Amino acid sequence: MKEINCPFCGCKEFYVKDPDDDFEIYEFECSSAGVVFQGESTDIQEDQETYCNKCAWHDKFKTLKKN
Repeated sequence: MKEINCPFCGCKEFYVKDPDDDFEIYEFECSSAGVVFQGESTDIQEDQETYCNKCAWHDKFKTLKKN
């Protein structure tokens, strides 16, 4: 997997929300090693809403991978 950056600000750090608890988030970085979580991890689905950790960008994870 190539490194993935936010299409707006270039940040490499993102997060997804727990589908059962909007207040629980899972932070991760996309690098050449793949998705690397910072702490607890979860399975990221292709259609899961993914948020940039630095700016207001958010979209489906599969959209992020195409950038």
